[in-house]
Amino acid sequence: MTMPVPSSTDAIQGQEIEESREPKPPEQPIFAAYLMAHFTHEEKLFYAYSRDARNWTVLNGGKPVFDPGVRLRDPFLNRVNGVFHLVHTMAWDNPVIYHWESTDLLHWTGGPITVVYPEQKRAWAPEFFDVAAEEMFYVFWASEYEGHNAIWYTRTKDWTDITPDRSALYYDIGIHDIDIDIVEHNGIYYNFHKPGDVDDKLGNRLSTARSLDPGVDSFARDGIGRDIFPDSEQPTEGPEVVKLIGEDRWYIYTGPFHAEMEAWETTDFETFTKIDVSTPPGSKHCGLVTITDAELEILLAAYS
Repeated sequence: MTMPVPSSTDAIQGQEIEESREPKPPEQPIFAAYLMAHFTHEEKLFYAYSRDARNWTVLNGGKPVFDPGVRLRDPFLNRVNGVFHLVHTMAWDNPVIYHWESTDLLHWTGGPITVVYPEQKRAWAPEFFDVAAEEMFYVFWASEYEGHNAIWYTRTKDWTDITPDRSALYYDIGIHDIDIDIVEHNGIYYNFHKPGDVDDKLGNRLSTARSLDPGVDSFARDGIGRDIFPDSEQPTEGPEVVKLIGEDRWYIYTGPFHAEMEAWETTDFETFTKIDVSTPPGSKHCGLVTITDAELEILLAAYS
């Protein structure tokens, strides 16, 4: 009995069937706007949006969009694998941070996480960096160490296994240091942070490292860091960076205590130029994230 010989057409069709069974990578969102999450003297979450990351329009008539039931300060917002993660300080001196998740920026699930023991006194201005290669979140905040604030950290895959005994000192420059915001560019990690006391007017500074792993490199080797904002209002804190959509250009926002937020731009993290911005009145310590037109429309419908 002669077996039929498959034709080249059959082979191509078979290959197409096999390829169709392979999982397709998810479509990447097309970003078109920017969302600012911030707090004011009213310690809740507020939103503003912008098309250029410079001129901001408040949402919800300037009223809060989220009240977690505690004093919310220093919100940081970012998107990881289609999920928005929000972290923030609770009130003033508490050894906890708050972590929330959302897929629509309207509804949040989560709550408090104890990150240090009571002797560390506080957990201020938490932020995180998603290390995709490790499928790991590096979570940072400021707690007390030897009588001053230093940067602490932990690592987690899903935010469920964070405990004080898994937290550790990340780096210490020997004086107060808070409010770190880290971005990566061309294999270098840039850490914008606030060293020193309120009255010493050191302002926000920039330090660098080759790795987020403190066993490989440390931001502490730069001491208090470079003074890249010499014409900023003082005192100031809360630096926050956003990369512009489709450009190798970044804006860095900072939060003067007694003035509205200021901003600088850079294309190389070497030269920083002050720019004019219009931010929500009284806004403090913002988090910045890019969003799609569809996401903005949802926010406008809910918070017009």
